[in-house]
Amino acid sequence: MTEQSTNQRSATHDEPRRRPITRTAIAFLAGLAVCGLAASTLSGCGNNAGENRTSAAAARQTTDSCDTTINVVASVNQWGSLAQQLGGSCVNVTSIINSTAADPHDHEATPADLTKLARADVVVLNGAGYDGWAQKAQLDEGRQRIVKASSLMGIADSQDDHDHEEGEGHHHHHGTVNPHLWFSPAAVLKMSEAITSAYVTKSGEASETAATARRHSNTWNAEYAEYTALVNRARAKNLQRRYVATESIIGHLLDYIGATDKTPDSYTNAMNNDAEPSASDLKNALDTVGSSNVDMLIVNPQEMGGFAKKLDAAARESGKTIISVTEQLPENHKTLLGWLTTITNQALADDPQHGWFLTQQVKDRTIADYAGQWRSVYPLLKNGKLRGVMEHKAATGDKTADEYTAYYDAGYKTDTETITIEGDRMAFTTNAR
Repeated sequence: MTEQSTNQRSATHDEPRRRPITRTAIAFLAGLAVCGLAASTLSGCGNNAGENRTSAAAARQTTDSCDTTINVVASVNQWGSLAQQLGGSCVNVTSIINSTAADPHDHEATPADLTKLARADVVVLNGAGYDGWAQKAQLDEGRQRIVKASSLMGIADSQDDHDHEEGEGHHHHHGTVNPHLWFSPAAVLKMSEAITSAYVTKSGEASETAATARRHSNTWNAEYAEYTALVNRARAKNLQRRYVATESIIGHLLDYIGATDKTPDSYTNAMNNDAEPSASDLKNALDTVGSSNVDMLIVNPQEMGGFAKKLDAAARESGKTIISVTEQLPENHKTLLGWLTTITNQALADDPQHGWFLTQQVKDRTIADYAGQWRSVYPLLKNGKLRGVMEHKAATGDKTADEYTAYYDAGYKTDTETITIEGDRMAFTTNAR
């Protein structure tokens, strides 16, 4: 972590570039050039900055008031996280599938799973054939509030049975409907409204729990407005992104941001129908990934079969951006909307200052581009002068101030006080020498 003397020009450029300099210098400069850490502020470093931190922090400052606690069971944690965010302390949420290690396509509901669903006050489902196993539960529409994404989107479950038969690479037939509805911003908005309505109805219009749910809903709507503003800014700039996908996992989201699918139809059709693409179809897909007509490859790490691995290798060989997206909410994300925001930033790749750019935009640069004197801020971390920075991070992040301090201590520890770069020469100063 470093800060550059004010009398020297900045080494941070709009266009991200590779830095063919020594490992020590890379570690020394990374704090400023990548994460933007200075005595006054600490940026998100392109990680979970999409967690809509300001609104979330404001919501935590108000204590939830609950005169009843609602038992909520979701089929998958994508929707379970949304249910939790909207209910706060007034709900107990259980997600049947709650890990990226689980294969949702092969899930077989246990008696315990079905009992949880049957006993819930509010049931949150995806539908569209994705979680058909949940339909085996003895749900009571008279007693329970059942919120299903497919119903809200006008999709009948019979339209799309999520086939569980394994083909090469364990691909799954999606028929005419993409069942990954949590990646549809429109579906997420409808679900937020329906879940909040279910909480209000179940707890009573005038209850404290209902008031808390409405407050969380208002906070969430503000976060959703921030998300749509992000997409609208890209649309106003007529930003065009082109992609190839090993499967249609985030198709809804990519359609929403206006990205263009360059995946050859023959390859997609083969994958969606559990068939092996022909040699010519595979070659066409590989050539497309490596061409200048594609910006990125979308992969699902939970479904990396032989063909997906070949596309992944082609993308790496051609230096393309690879966006890896799981089906379940990953552990490093707390909210569905925050996760969608991160994926959207990755796909738009239009904010290099905060770490969002295409891999192929990275260009070689010489050491002379870093001319100036760079001073380590590690001593400021050790003497407590960056405590305010860590507390700011803690107020909006997922770690305590002490945990952030330990994190940066481990990542940026150095005994080098300054680095002076002049032309093609570097001078390191340690203990004033």
